[in-house]
Amino acid sequence: MKFKLTIGFFIGFTSIIVLIFLSAVVAVIDYRVTTKLDGVLWTVPAKLYSRPMELAEGLKLNQDNLIRELEMLSYESVIKPDSPGQFYLSKNDLKIYLRGYQDQRSGIFDVEFEQSQIKKISNQLGISEDLIKLEPIVIGGMYPAHMEDRVLLNWPEVPQILIDTILAVEDQNFFNHYGVSLKSISRAFLKNIQAGEVEQGGSTITQQLAKSLFFSSEQTIRRKVMEAIASLLIEFHYSKEEILLAYINDVFLAQSGKRAIHGFGMGAQHFFGTSIKNLSTDQVAMLVGMLKGPSLYNPRRNPVNATERRNLVLKVLNRSNKIDDSNFENLKNKQLGLSAPNYRTETKYPAFHDLVRLELQKNFDEEELRTKGLAIETNIDPVLQESLENSIRETKKQLIKKYGTKLNDLEGSAIAVDITNGEIKSVVGSTSPSSFGFNRSINAIRPIGSLVKPLIYLTALDKYNEYNLTTILDDSELSLMSGGKLWEPDNFDKKFHGEIPLHVALWQSYNIASARLGLDIGYESVESMFTNLGIQKSVPNYPSLFIGSFELSPYEAIQAYQTIAADGFYTPLRSIRQIKDTKGDLEFSYPYSIEQRVRPEPVALLKFGMQQTFIRGTARGYPLDKIESWNAGGKTGTSDDQRDSWFVGFAGELLVLVWLGFDDNRPTPLTGRTGAFQVWKNFINSINPVESDKNVLPRIEYVWTDMKDGLLSGKKCKNSLLVPFIKGTEPKIIPNVRRSCATKFDRSDSGVLDKLREVFEGGQG
Repeated sequence: MKFKLTIGFFIGFTSIIVLIFLSAVVAVIDYRVTTKLDGVLWTVPAKLYSRPMELAEGLKLNQDNLIRELEMLSYESVIKPDSPGQFYLSKNDLKIYLRGYQDQRSGIFDVEFEQSQIKKISNQLGISEDLIKLEPIVIGGMYPAHMEDRVLLNWPEVPQILIDTILAVEDQNFFNHYGVSLKSISRAFLKNIQAGEVEQGGSTITQQLAKSLFFSSEQTIRRKVMEAIASLLIEFHYSKEEILLAYINDVFLAQSGKRAIHGFGMGAQHFFGTSIKNLSTDQVAMLVGMLKGPSLYNPRRNPVNATERRNLVLKVLNRSNKIDDSNFENLKNKQLGLSAPNYRTETKYPAFHDLVRLELQKNFDEEELRTKGLAIETNIDPVLQESLENSIRETKKQLIKKYGTKLNDLEGSAIAVDITNGEIKSVVGSTSPSSFGFNRSINAIRPIGSLVKPLIYLTALDKYNEYNLTTILDDSELSLMSGGKLWEPDNFDKKFHGEIPLHVALWQSYNIASARLGLDIGYESVESMFTNLGIQKSVPNYPSLFIGSFELSPYEAIQAYQTIAADGFYTPLRSIRQIKDTKGDLEFSYPYSIEQRVRPEPVALLKFGMQQTFIRGTARGYPLDKIESWNAGGKTGTSDDQRDSWFVGFAGELLVLVWLGFDDNRPTPLTGRTGAFQVWKNFINSINPVESDKNVLPRIEYVWTDMKDGLLSGKKCKNSLLVPFIKGTEPKIIPNVRRSCATKFDRSDSGVLDKLREVFEGGQG
């Protein structure tokens, strides 16, 4: 009897211990399940998007650039668009089936053009629309350490065909079991035996989710038991819709460089360039088919395998009566329809990404950017960005072909901004734009050479009672003491040009005349102008400042020129428009501000001189009608020993600055014209900006003057030029030698009309 009690006691005691242990295991797993699924289930990276292209009535745009952007968005050109992501352009009419984005609904829209301007937009009912919006391109992200990338879907966003396909392939009995299903295992085994291939898996969706979230992929009995317990607990705590949604957002679909593509929302964007709601049945079938083997069935690496697997999934849908026989035959013969591969790491555009980070750091900490799933809408124009990258790469190849392999290490940067609102449209920080590392657009502090001269000349022209475009400057030999040393500047052509009008000295970029002008107006006035233009560095008191020894980064330099290009209105440069949270609510905005820093009339005079750079100066070569339609103007810059090649120019709505040089500061064979200007020219030629309206100022009057002495001349006189003046500052003297070729009406038409208006209004008074 005693022996039996001892055995019974032992068995009972052991049972209690096992029960306590199992209870503890269940409690631990239950805690992990509820903590994970009740809390923040995933850390979602911030996503960077390009600006969405907006098409509005009256908008001027280059149709070729529009088509390029549609192609980048993986829109398909078809004669009759009948599904999202298709378009057809016929002469001046664009029919486009928009995919939809935020408040922009999906549907067919008709866009009518008149030359380069949108005349009318109407929807498929023929009703006029003021504006339509294309979805932006994802250009990067800010990822947590595990580099998982996903787009979280809410239940209403999940299309029924995706649910049907997942259940048909992965777990037909999902809504009837409690996490573990012997029936599903048995049925899948028999189906696969009958088909001679793996059509279905035995694990339930709940088990697959438990394995993904809580356990490793090791094939052991212990792991299977733990997985089963977790599955039962998940089913106990959560609804079927919650479980299925978690599964849809969590599944691993592909590896793209360092990025791990998780969830069907991200899968749709990664492989088809659109949201999950826009996918066709065959595209959904391809994504679901990848679950069995993300690498084996990756459509970019193994298109044959992916097609076969997709068709197998379609066959399952057909057998499940989700698609009919006719539809099945049609779908299985379709191409995969993949979009172009996007970026494979944190960003597609490293230099632009750096600018965005700098702005974000002012308002967000790193943890927020890597976990909160923020949607960051930037100002980048993907067509301009691609064009700028191609231009700097191709120009370097051309320069190496011309000057030899000594330019193999040539580096550079370029920035393009919208003149009016200061939006940064494109940036490159290297002649290898996709490479990471030193970003020369913001970090290369270099002497700006002759790019400083327009800033000096604007300082003078702002004193319009003392200086105008025909004020005579002295370009004779100059010698003075500076810093205890004798300073004797040279012109680039090693010549002296005597007395010349101010505008000629500007577009010919004469050093000595510019230095004398700077000395005359003084360091204090120059520093004040620099501040107004947005330059925050102090001005050194040495005369070489006036011919280009002043150092700026490309970013700092283009900020100053933005104010000039915008007729004296300063706008801080911006890389971001707005930031939204995962619910689509506005988290933060970056509205543009504008402030008049310089009077528009002196700026108009300066821009005339900068336009002469294209007509007669160091940027000549464009036809006059193109220069005038763009209202183009610019300035080349070359530092001492040709160590730096610069060009800044505006055309249409764009201001673009380029720098080329060596990182170790050794001399190059390049001037501003032969180097940086070639990048600018290749870029502008590739995008062909639309024409812009010229700002007409009532206080500006055009008068014919002589290009040598700056005095009055006439339209028929030799060597004469129609020059703008602020009214009352124009020259009053005409030499006797030119009286025979000039007339009393040799002024601009506006000047004549103004005089007649004064007479008429005086008579009325």
